Amino acid sequence: MKPLQSLEIALMLTACLYVQITFAQNSKIESYLYKIGKARQLNGNILMARNGRVITNRAFGYADFESQKPNNTDLHFNLASVSKLFTSTAILQLRDKMKLSLDDHLIKYFPDFPFADVTVRHLLTHTSGLPDLELFENIIQKYPDTVITNKNIIPELKKWSRGLNFKPGDQYQYCNTGYCLLALVVESVVKMPFEKYLKQYIFQPAAMNNTYVSIYPGHTYNQDKNCVKMHAQPHPYYDTTYLYVDSLSRFKYTNYNCSGTIGESNIITTTGDLLNFDRAFFGGKLIKPTTMEEAFTPLKLNNGEMWYGSMDTMLGEGKMTVGLGWDIFEQPGYGRSVGHGGYKFGLATFYFHQLENIQTIIAFDNTAGSEFGRVVTSAFYLMNGIEPFAIRNHHSLAFVYGSTLVKQGPDAAAAIFNASKSDTAHYYLSEWEFNQLGGNLLYGSSFEGHKDLALEVFKINTLLFPGSFNTYDSYGAGLREIGKKQQAIMMYQKSIALNPNNEDGKMALKELLDSK
Repeated sequence: MKPLQSLEIALMLTACLYVQITFAQNSKIESYLYKIGKARQLNGNILMARNGRVITNRAFGYADFESQKPNNTDLHFNLASVSKLFTSTAILQLRDKMKLSLDDHLIKYFPDFPFADVTVRHLLTHTSGLPDLELFENIIQKYPDTVITNKNIIPELKKWSRGLNFKPGDQYQYCNTGYCLLALVVESVVKMPFEKYLKQYIFQPAAMNNTYVSIYPGHTYNQDKNCVKMHAQPHPYYDTTYLYVDSLSRFKYTNYNCSGTIGESNIITTTGDLLNFDRAFFGGKLIKPTTMEEAFTPLKLNNGEMWYGSMDTMLGEGKMTVGLGWDIFEQPGYGRSVGHGGYKFGLATFYFHQLENIQTIIAFDNTAGSEFGRVVTSAFYLMNGIEPFAIRNHHSLAFVYGSTLVKQGPDAAAAIFNASKSDTAHYYLSEWEFNQLGGNLLYGSSFEGHKDLALEVFKINTLLFPGSFNTYDSYGAGLREIGKKQQAIMMYQKSIALNPNNEDGKMALKELLDSK
């Protein structure tokens, strides 16, 4: 046999083996997605792609629970904080065109901006020290029906009396306000509305034909029949009913009062359009390759140290840092990935691009379900030939306890809890869920005796997790709420003894002691 023939045969065998492996992986992916759909562990859409080619694009659950309209892959979702990637891209495009510098101070564009040391780079990297949504608490308390827009930001910053949280560049602290300011910077430089800039220079070049920025007043998504509704359970640990988030008063601050800003949120799109952005961005159609590499360079603080934190949405081994608008994931065995997560009450979004193997995952959930992180991490594992997380079909003890507590009282709840807690094959125990149950009963419920039931929950959580400072802190808050000051003081003291850095607990304790 000639050497050339041998090489051709070897290449053919390699190609056949790759096809077989890919087919097997894709079959496992489809099998997994079928199972999570059957178990109702994702209420939304998920797209997975290799080298920009779709492996699967699937929809699950309801776009609207009230009408039982099913989700489908063409429906529109609010990207929430994934929108920040488009703001970052716009800024970097302008830098590539030498229309701005990342080290420009904000006062260059807004002479009355009150914090002279803050730069464009600080906003991109969440190192400005600016306040986040707390900036608007005073104006909303004074005018409860106010909807905040970008026009409110600089006037409110000028009224802000607490100053910056830290010297710009010293720390990382996630800040939506910074990205609203970046949208204003774009408008100042190009002399056109932010949404028109995105359409002309990002959406259209990326073939994102089903994407738009929703602008207040008259948010487009409210009239968009293809836009899903965001849903939440008003009482998730004792009632499974889903309602529209906008109808729940407890979410009014973020989902109504703070719904009018852009730059940090409110880009509406589909999984397919977001993949088109992925193709355009990594295909070099939007910014220069050197700028792209700069965007993926880990954040270095003023002291020269790299900033690292826990991964957003993705589970398993690894750590996360940030670049210029992008989250950067470092996972042992997989190299670097980049992307961003988004969250609103009733909505979770995630966009993830693995740089070495060119894998993309896009996922939306219009209930912000508890399994969202496990689903997207399992999708990543399956794309890399790793077994997914086991699908959790067992039940939450917080729900079993909470629903019995509300319907039948403390004695019945204690009995069913004790009968079920050792059955780990069917039930799981979560400190966080019990804490949420207690908080929901204390602050989010209105039936007679709800505060007394909240105290029962907080009490049992301290017994279940005696080493957790947070259980005592929450119990202290509950006792304080009903006027049991002495018992509240004891709980806060216990919490602070377990965690001397519990600053909120220290403040609450001081206020209680001062009022005696």
